[in-house]
Amino acid sequence: LEDEKVELAFKCGRDSFIMTSHRVFKIDVQGVSGKKIEYLTILWPAIKGFSIETAGNIMDRDSELTLFFNLPDKPTRAGGFPRNSRTRMKLDFRDGQADLFAVQRYISDKLLGSDTVATSQYAPNTSGHQDSGSGSMFAWMGDDNRMIDAAEANRQFHSSPPLLQNCENVELAFRGRRDMLLFTTKRVVFVDIQGFMGMGKKVEYISVPWKTVTAFSVRSAGSWVDKDSEMCLWLDFDDVFNPRRANEDDPPPPPIPRRSWIEIDFQKDKVDTLVVHRYLSERLMRVNGHQLKPFTNPVSSDLLVPSPPGTGEKLLDWIGDNAAAIDAEAVDEKFHEAGMLQHDEHVAFAFKTGRDSLYLTNKRLFVIDVQGFTGKRKEYMSVPLDVIRSWSVESAGSFDRDMELRLWFKGHWNNKVKQDLRKGKADIFAIQSHIAHFIIGSADGTAALANAQAYEPSPPGAATKLLGFLNDAHMKDPVEVTSTLRSSPALLQDDESIEAAFKCGRDLFLISTKRIIVIDKKGITGKSVEYKSYPLMYNKAFSIKTEGHLEGSKAKVYTDDNDIEQELAKGEKDNIWAIHNNAIFEIFSAVGINPIFSIKTEGHLEGSKAKVYTDDDDIEQELAKGEKDNIWAIHNILSEKMLNERQAEIGEVEVEIDLSAE
Repeated sequence: LEDEKVELAFKCGRDSFIMTSHRVFKIDVQGVSGKKIEYLTILWPAIKGFSIETAGNIMDRDSELTLFFNLPDKPTRAGGFPRNSRTRMKLDFRDGQADLFAVQRYISDKLLGSDTVATSQYAPNTSGHQDSGSGSMFAWMGDDNRMIDAAEANRQFHSSPPLLQNCENVELAFRGRRDMLLFTTKRVVFVDIQGFMGMGKKVEYISVPWKTVTAFSVRSAGSWVDKDSEMCLWLDFDDVFNPRRANEDDPPPPPIPRRSWIEIDFQKDKVDTLVVHRYLSERLMRVNGHQLKPFTNPVSSDLLVPSPPGTGEKLLDWIGDNAAAIDAEAVDEKFHEAGMLQHDEHVAFAFKTGRDSLYLTNKRLFVIDVQGFTGKRKEYMSVPLDVIRSWSVESAGSFDRDMELRLWFKGHWNNKVKQDLRKGKADIFAIQSHIAHFIIGSADGTAALANAQAYEPSPPGAATKLLGFLNDAHMKDPVEVTSTLRSSPALLQDDESIEAAFKCGRDLFLISTKRIIVIDKKGITGKSVEYKSYPLMYNKAFSIKTEGHLEGSKAKVYTDDNDIEQELAKGEKDNIWAIHNNAIFEIFSAVGINPIFSIKTEGHLEGSKAKVYTDDDDIEQELAKGEKDNIWAIHNILSEKMLNERQAEIGEVEVEIDLSAE
């Protein structure tokens, strides 16, 4: 682009890596002849985290840079391979040929925001800095304490090594075994000292911006063998890996999360897990219109004061063992006394089932899971409401007397929360209204099309009746459905209306002005009904298929969780275009443009190829042999649209700071 500048460039064999003001650009030369070349563009906002690894000893003299992102690919269960093969980009640097920490600072500025503070006494100019590995930087951390002095860590990581930005400060610091963990005002930093007993020169520094952390939990220590407490972080990139089988006849081992979900062990009695809980709440709960706490606002020192002994146990003793709803006001008071909630956070719903309990506040879903035989081990899990991507409530059936609440949040490892609710003890529609208010309450409830509620169902014919019996969908009057769902049950918001409604057997498929709703009747009697909501703002792509000779039309919407697919009855072909037009208006106005794309030039036997990566499926188009000039036209169009017209996602804000006065 005209306003785009190359800022860093590297060459590795035949391939090149270029970092510009707008993107990371990988040029991959393929094939024996090298005539086929892939040009992969990844915009800076699509990168979720990064790591640098210093050079090792004699046998390993290369340093490395790894970028983490979500480039969708067809999932695989093959052993020895990641579930998604294209979520990492690795660059090897020859020892002495690149200033690794200068590259790290450059990427930090791109992902965390520009450094807004002049060079401080703890951050000398890094120009010409020679990477000398770990050196003596960890000598001051020689004792075995798990929580270390954050001020000392702040001084160390501003100078040796120069890892942090000048405007960035360490707020909490830990040492677990030989590794370290830093909580700064802008990110989480994992320091992994490699080699035997941590004495090797190779050190990996993993940086995860706070906006990449979607949920968190802390666990208290158990009894007997399990003496460690833990912290868990859910991250917004798919890094799940499928291990190889130990023997050919063995069943496939379960996948491992790698960095999609990170667990950190803390030493019992030397780290107050409730202090960690309060700190993470301050950094990850959204404020001021769905934005994270600005890095210029440090976490109050009052929140980092150790909790009184037995705080968690006293709270759970008060909750008791009743398997039903709990008084939300009383819980709110007790939680604030225990320091479990923020000052402006309040409990709206509280439920207990067996030893476990679930709470909905105006900021998060809060789950307390009592674990182990003795129940001494407890996990406190927080899911900010802003990261919930879909949810459902299910009424009780004839044989199953419990109701259910399910939520799926932004993440790639165990990102589902399920809670049984005792019949008659909870209002599931009040719960779903509370969730909807905080997730889609601010969404535009305007109708997509002027005639959106004027669709006329096609007159039933022989084929329509036959395929209707086979559960293909028939269109229903959206005005009538809107009226019904405002009262029985009260599912819709005041400014929300149904624009398209289809009945498929006993079930309903609905498109409202804010979400897609699937109503699924279950069981023989159909008394148990699930109401699942998919906010339109998180649906990334859609497709329609016109009817054939023997089958009806089909619509498909791709979400961050599962795909939504609905078949229409034979003869409903006009209504498939109504769905198409609604989807264009609602989805395109709610979400940004897909952030990643690539092109391949033509080879000896095949034509060029363009590919756009969405959060679910990829969009791929091959061009005929001889159309090589047109592939660059596609590249220019995608570059112009994606680099110049990108929409910010929730939790992402651009801040401009005027430094002219200085």
